[in-house]
Amino acid sequence: MKKLLVIMMALIAMIGCGVSALAAGTYTVKEGDVLWKIAKNHDVTIKNLVKWNNIKNPNKIHSGTTLIVSQSEVELKSGKNEITYTNEGEKIAAFVFLPENYQVGVKYPAVVISPPASGVKEQTAGLYAEKLSKEGFITLAFDPRGWGESEGHKSLFDPYKIARDAKQGINYIASLEQVDSKNIFHLGICMGAGIAAYESVYDPRVNALAMVSPYIDLPETYLALLGSEGIRDALFPAISAAEKYYSTGEDSYRKMVPETEEEIAVATPVGIGMRDYYLSGQPGNVPTWRNEQSLIGLPIMLDFSIFDHMEMFEALPIFVAYGEKAVSKSGPISFVEKNKGEMEVMIREDAGHFDLYWRPEHVDPIVNNMIEFFNKHMN
Repeated sequence: MKKLLVIMMALIAMIGCGVSALAAGTYTVKEGDVLWKIAKNHDVTIKNLVKWNNIKNPNKIHSGTTLIVSQSEVELKSGKNEITYTNEGEKIAAFVFLPENYQVGVKYPAVVISPPASGVKEQTAGLYAEKLSKEGFITLAFDPRGWGESEGHKSLFDPYKIARDAKQGINYIASLEQVDSKNIFHLGICMGAGIAAYESVYDPRVNALAMVSPYIDLPETYLALLGSEGIRDALFPAISAAEKYYSTGEDSYRKMVPETEEEIAVATPVGIGMRDYYLSGQPGNVPTWRNEQSLIGLPIMLDFSIFDHMEMFEALPIFVAYGEKAVSKSGPISFVEKNKGEMEVMIREDAGHFDLYWRPEHVDPIVNNMIEFFNKHMN
């Protein structure tokens, strides 16, 4: 018993060290203060200080003025709210959606949504967040660090880092007085499904997990395709990029979505499918999205696999939805076969991987079934 207590205290200490405290409260302007310095000292952006305090001229603030310096002091409203929170010293941009019939004093269940690789809050994550909020949930969709409007290493896809961003998002939303902290859920989409699964299975606050269009077997796929030696050879550009970044601070990128005939010829089926969601004229082509990925992140991406944690999933209720025609369906099929825990599986007929990102005929029934599943696991 004593040994178990020591282990638990050590784990708590490690968790505490990994979480950056949220800025809180208000600040009274002193003589000589400037807005950028106040923003830096309180881990918020100048843009948010201006917005929260209705500042007309950011270059002119008056001594004695009391400024709101924390989102927790800002009144959230029904519908979409633009917020930021901080993780490991870097700011994360997010949307928080409150139900349309939100009432002050009532606590609501919450869902945090982890987006696809390269995804931003204005795309499918935000769509699911908005739809779930209309059914009585408070939801959070975020830009992982390095993507969209968040700070961090630009366009570096690091699943472990994004999982920490999601966990900090749960820390943030659990702190809201409007949220019932005993009823928190996590939804992940595409590669975000694996990230949400990894975060949730080691986070006992998460009552249940939802995975939509999971793309979760990329490492296994590449290993079967190239073999261990082939993967090592394929990673030389990533290692060269890391050396270049170390020496010069200059990063190297590849396109997430193939555009030219040459790029299409060597792209994966999922990469080719991304063209119909992300490129110009498509529903996912929003101003904050960038068609690039830092090469430095490739080894990390190939290292991350939720199949390394299968025994843990026995304790986590999971809802899975994927398309019958999805090029990524081998991942969820394998996961469902191997998982011994409670699961509900929804297969959408005549649907591809990206159809579940935005098409109402698929998104709406998935949301309905997901809510029913979440409701079964309310405390």
